[in-house]
Formats: sequence, structure tokens, C-alpha cells
Amino acid sequence: MNYNSAVEILEFLDNYSEHFKELRSFIDEKQEKVAGDDVAWLLESLAEEQKHIMRGNSLEAKRKLIFEEHGAGDYNAEKLIEACPEEVKGRMKLVTDSIEESVNYIKATNEEILELARRKLEAQADIMKDSLIAGSDTYTNTGSKIRKMNGDDGNIIGSV
Repeated sequence: MNYNSAVEILEFLDNYSEHFKELRSFIDEKQEKVAGDDVAWLLESLAEEQKHIMRGNSLEAKRKLIFEEHGAGDYNAEKLIEACPEEVKGRMKLVTDSIEESVNYIKATNEEILELARRKLEAQADIMKDSLIAGSDTYTNTGSKIRKMNGDDGNIIGSV
């Protein structure tokens, strides 16, 4: 790979890395809000999350195009670094390491968020089930009484 090709790829990867840093910051905030049961924020943030996803998809398509244009279409980070001229290798390694670290962090944090949300929903379902079986009155957010279920009913929520 020649110097100009390597520099063009490097400049693109710098922008790509910035995208992942922004996404990482958003994911950190999302994790905090899930832990704090901030459902309103989570609902309001869906548009922002979609924006990050769409931007990531666009950048990935552009990455593929740029890599193809410079004969690096099937290159992974290691092969890309090896193919670079010596004067660019250090910077290329830094940016590819940054992207890899961010992607791994985002994946792991998203898995933690999903697990936390799953556990919270299971706990809420157990509380609702226990409340309905135990005989205490429970109401929806509109004030309708939720009918109590029989132990073998299988239906947790049903308005009267």
C-alpha cells in the first residue's frame, strides 16, 4: 500500500474511531439510566440511539468502499498495519486499537445492559405475581383495578 492510500484510510479511521467514542459515551449513559430505572430517558433516547446506529451503518459502508478502492477490501487490522508504509504504521496501530477497544467495550456493556434489564423485568414480574396471588389490590396507571389471578391461571395482568 502506498503512503497516500494509507493516509486516506487513516484519516477515515480517525473519524470512525470518533464515532465509536461517541457511541461508547452514549452506551455508558444508557447503562446508568437502566440501572437507575429511568424509563423516561430510555424512551426519549431511542431516536438518538437510532441516529448512532444509522451513522455507524453509513460509516461501515464507507469503510468498505475506501478499503476496496485501496486494495485492502479483505484486510483485518493486523494485515492493514502490515501493509502500511513504516511512517504510518504507528498511527494506524493506535487508531485500529482504539476502534477495537471501543467495539469490544460497547459489546460487553450492551450485554450487561440486557442482562440487567432482564433481571429487573423478572423481578417486577415476580412482584406482580406475588402481589396478585397474595390478595392485595393492584391498579394500573389509569386507575383500573387489576384482577387477581388464580395460582394456575397463568395470566398475570387482566383489567376488571
